[in-house]
Amino acid sequence: MRQRRRLPRALALLAVGALSSTLGVTASSAAPSGPAAPAAPAAPAAPAAPAGPTAAESAAQVQATQVSEITYGPYTAPAAPDNPNGTHGHAHTGNLFQFGIRKPCNDCYITSMTADLVYPDGRRAGWSTNAQLHHMVLFNSEWGKVDPTCYIGLPFPLGLLFGQRFFASGDERTVIDMPAGYGYKVGGGGFNMIYELANMQNTPQNVLIKMKYEWVPATTPGIKNVEPIWFDVAQCGFSTVSVPQGQSEKTWSWWVNRPGDIVAIGGHIHDGGKNIEIRNDSTGQMICNSVAGYGESPLYMDHHGEGHISSMSKCHATGGNAAMRVANNQIVTIRAKYDMPAAVADQMGIVMAFVAQ
Repeated sequence: MRQRRRLPRALALLAVGALSSTLGVTASSAAPSGPAAPAAPAAPAAPAAPAGPTAAESAAQVQATQVSEITYGPYTAPAAPDNPNGTHGHAHTGNLFQFGIRKPCNDCYITSMTADLVYPDGRRAGWSTNAQLHHMVLFNSEWGKVDPTCYIGLPFPLGLLFGQRFFASGDERTVIDMPAGYGYKVGGGGFNMIYELANMQNTPQNVLIKMKYEWVPATTPGIKNVEPIWFDVAQCGFSTVSVPQGQSEKTWSWWVNRPGDIVAIGGHIHDGGKNIEIRNDSTGQMICNSVAGYGESPLYMDHHGEGHISSMSKCHATGGNAAMRVANNQIVTIRAKYDMPAAVADQMGIVMAFVAQ
């Protein structure tokens, strides 16, 4: 049975007394610069690079690829309040969650995922229509799918509550796709979702979250599984942080517990965010620099003519790129950079990485 509920802050009580350290993480920071990452041990030998698919295997994957488009909802974004000067502000649903949402497949590998926000008649919703996909997250509750960075943690043991985080999107709606020969393995477990929507007009709006999945059957030859890694400057919480006016940054570090090759990686920040750097502190190498784009299509222009965040760049690699290879106990840090016109309390700094082991 599908259930949709508001995510109460009282859930933090569930985590009191739980193990305070998460699996494979260092403490996150709310300070503009964050604390220095813990002293890294001598860099261990990197794992061997997995071999890429053969030409025949790549052709078989293309032939086997199927596309599933699934809409979730409809959901109501509440009316925005009127301001004394005659304008109106933003109204948010807050974090809501839904259990047992429809999956694209069982016993398969997902090779590409994209989120969108649409109206019941199929039109896209966005800043130009006074609507916003603030964020959404998909979880896999399948047995054995352990969240590497927040299985047991504070304030929320997200892995225990909802499952392994394997996809996220903000209003920029970045396509999460894997190089040929790689995919996220899905078995018979359930999917759950957390989402938040926003409305910038003074009447409610009904919208749907639309997911496009590309996938291949698990029997497709040459496909290797990837492990999703969730980096977050507010790990194990609501993912929101306060940032001041002007330039600032937030950091968070992962003590590697899923070694292998990062084959796909990209970030998510809100308006006022510039970029997120992902660096292997143990080797000194830059893994990726995910950069924000603004107002790149009419959907992201509001009725004042202001452009909003519309893309985040991403990085891909296959076996052999040493900069994107991580080994056990190395330290990988994300550094989210902002240049805010005004202080806010709901900025984000998130990175999704997919590691082939």
